Amino acid sequence: MSPTPWYKNFWPWFLIFFPLVAIIGCISLFITAIGNGPDMVVDDYYKKGKAINLELSKFNKAKALYLHGELTVDSDKISFKFNKGDSSNIHALKLSFYHRTIQDHDFAIHLTPNANGEFTAIIAPFINGAYTVFIEPTDGSWKLKENITLPHEQSIAISPEYK
Repeated sequence: MSPTPWYKNFWPWFLIFFPLVAIIGCISLFITAIGNGPDMVVDDYYKKGKAINLELSKFNKAKALYLHGELTVDSDKISFKFNKGDSSNIHALKLSFYHRTIQDHDFAIHLTPNANGEFTAIIAPFINGAYTVFIEPTDGSWKLKENITLPHEQSIAISPEYK
């Protein structure tokens, strides 16, 4: 009577099964981790720090101009109206919406003035989530910032932060 080959026995396959499952699991987790990297990581911190200092001077200029306004986000239209400050030299505004966690939801639009003194633009419907909004003129000389959650029923007061 000759012994049966090893591949026909139960125990070798039972002992091979668990390490093989662990290897397949590690490979699938590695592929998932490589394909879904975080959006919030910055590669060059020095350049980002210089850009932050430049933006702080833009916020300070908005404070010096005493710019205040109201942002209204409807289902298909965005409008911004200045309440206080010198807004006579502003010909168009750029609004940048940055989603707090998902970079694919970020967008920017340009608002143009109408006869009522409001800056308006038409947007795609169904924008919702938590956003940080940056408002600046097209020349980029100053900048306002506000954290909002969309959809929002009422107009949102936008003002520079005062200490």
